[in-house]
Amino acid sequence: MPAKPQWLLQLPAILDTLDSLPSPVVDRLVIEKVFGVGRRRAILLLHSFGGFRSGQTFFIERQKLINQLQRIREGEEFTGERQRRNRLARDLEQSHQLSPGRNIGIAAADDVRERQLADLPRGIDLKPGELTVEFSGAEDLLRQLFELSQAILNNYAAFEDLVSQKNSTCDYTTTASIV
Repeated sequence: MPAKPQWLLQLPAILDTLDSLPSPVVDRLVIEKVFGVGRRRAILLLHSFGGFRSGQTFFIERQKLINQLQRIREGEEFTGERQRRNRLARDLEQSHQLSPGRNIGIAAADDVRERQLADLPRGIDLKPGELTVEFSGAEDLLRQLFELSQAILNNYAAFEDLVSQKNSTCDYTTTASIV
């Protein structure tokens, strides 16, 4: 897929600038400044938009250029590129917001991936209708929850049986306490 022109998303500003110009024609130098491109690219743009040469100077009718740029702005390429850039900006912002959490290391036991509900570490107490987690800080809480999640993952049926053994007077509660 060829690269998108750098000026594509600048179309609204380009159109505003072209619309405000008093001259009925636009030359290469104006294209360079308005589109933010170099000499060679400006000449290629003039050719692609149907410009003409008079002596050593390339021109295009300003209104003809505006009409073509408006069609591009209303087309799929511009709309798709704008949506892609918006998604990219949103994804980068989300990644930026999540990055502090990704840098936290959780020091867990070597056998944490094989953890079973019966082997939960001290400080985690899971009974029908009640979960108690004792921890001494944010990283310790994360370690405890990770170990609990691994035990649940390794035997979900046993977890489901344990939490379903609720008697009629017991409500589910979750308790977390800092030690």
